[in-house]
Amino acid sequence: MPKYKVFISSVQSEFSEERQLVFDFIRNDELMGQYFEPFIFEQIAAQDANPRQLYLDEASSSQVYLLLMGKRYGNILSDGISPTEKEYQAAGEGNAWRVAFISDLDGQQREEAEERFFRKVQNELSYRVFSNPSVLVSLVKQSLYAYLKYKGIIQTLSFDEQTRDDVSMADIDTTKIKDFLHHARQKRGFPLAEDSDPVTVLRHLRLLRQDKPSNGALLMFANDPQYFFPSAVIKCAWFLGTEKVKPIEDYKIFEGGVADQISQATSWVMSKLSVRYGQRNVEAQNEVEFEIPRSVIFETIVNAVAHRDYNSTGSVQVSVFRNRIVVRNPGTLPVELTKADLMKEHGSYPHNPYLAEAMYQMGFIEKYGTGITENIRRMQEARLLAPEIDLSAEFITTIWRDNEVTNIGTNVATNIGTNVATNIGTNDATINDANDLINSSNRTTNIGTNIGTSGNNVATDLLAENKRIVDRTVKKKIKPRMTKEELRECIVEVCIVDHSIEELATLLKRSPDYLQNFIIPDLVADGILLRTKPSHTPGQTYMTNPKLDK
Repeated sequence: MPKYKVFISSVQSEFSEERQLVFDFIRNDELMGQYFEPFIFEQIAAQDANPRQLYLDEASSSQVYLLLMGKRYGNILSDGISPTEKEYQAAGEGNAWRVAFISDLDGQQREEAEERFFRKVQNELSYRVFSNPSVLVSLVKQSLYAYLKYKGIIQTLSFDEQTRDDVSMADIDTTKIKDFLHHARQKRGFPLAEDSDPVTVLRHLRLLRQDKPSNGALLMFANDPQYFFPSAVIKCAWFLGTEKVKPIEDYKIFEGGVADQISQATSWVMSKLSVRYGQRNVEAQNEVEFEIPRSVIFETIVNAVAHRDYNSTGSVQVSVFRNRIVVRNPGTLPVELTKADLMKEHGSYPHNPYLAEAMYQMGFIEKYGTGITENIRRMQEARLLAPEIDLSAEFITTIWRDNEVTNIGTNVATNIGTNVATNIGTNDATINDANDLINSSNRTTNIGTNIGTSGNNVATDLLAENKRIVDRTVKKKIKPRMTKEELRECIVEVCIVDHSIEELATLLKRSPDYLQNFIIPDLVADGILLRTKPSHTPGQTYMTNPKLDK
């Protein structure tokens, strides 16, 4: 059979040694050399032809594309991108299976263009980090081996299908089987009766091989799963700050079957989050709302448990920090998916398909291939940032916290630092736009430094100076990490003089898109901020509603 072509790409001067090392490994390894033909630019550099076009032709016709990335971006061509990025694009257009290997720079900075390219690759592919050439070769070997499994050339059982010599049905907890049947019949209409015997249930779930419970059966139903798999636990740690520093405020290790672990770990995380209580309008009991939806935490932990690599000695880890929750598991994306695929509804390729099926029957997995997209939707509905996915070493999900425990309503008493006194001459019941104020016939507004203004003839230099004064006052309150409540308070204070989104973003050191999509709309809807121009007008600015109680 023809060999699969492997294109090894990088900035040539930075990774010449590593490229040759990977090339020699693929050529000389007994297994890899049988199925792969590596390619590096030295193979055609001496040919009497346009080498750049030859490289692109080779990249677009390759089945596997390996990208090495480090500090340098490489020479920029006339169209503004480097040869390496062109090869990356050509391989993608040719539907090659692309994998990136990122050099650990140990604190060094990438060139600006390389950093941009890295962010692009990071959003599209699974990637691995290597610290030295031998680690790189090991990671390349793992990736090519996974590709051979994907192509069906290497036939291996998934971990949850495999069995052990030292197990029997005596290791299965019948109570857990009954509990599974009860939930599976309620959630999914599972066809077996609740009094079905354990052998029949495991056989139906394909968790029985040669009359022995498989690894998946042990993870779900064993009397003591950790006897067989000591690292199959969820380790949870609570840190009061934003970094992993001692002392740890709370630390738990959850053992038992995977269903119990997931439920206990989720409850533990929720106990560390802020809670809002609604008002008793209709029902006698207050509505309870957590700062992060419970379904997001639950789904993230389920994914970590169902899709982890159980051959690894690592465990699922959940870390709760003041500003985020980080869930990491020893696993990688399956060959069939890229990181970009995760951000949309996609096919399901679980590392442990039979374990995942049992969890689906219990209602732990709602719909295959939608877990991450559902989490993104739920976070958007809660007006929170979407979860971040990092595939550099393990599968790491970061959920950013809100920490906002109170909502600012339209009648909030706002204490503005520059001690603004505002008198509005109109008696309008409702002001929806700053134009209503600007066009009011009788108003006198005294701002901060007692600058007197009348009508629409405000001296530009006085307003500019006032803006600088207000900005300097608020700038002292800006911190690297701020809650939405703190951001809102700063915006209300600084907008006693109108500011644009861009000015606010610069002052607050936040993304304009974040302010535009998650902060400003709420303040406008609550009547706290007013637009100075009709909606969607270019150059829009915002000012604090002078009718707020001071």
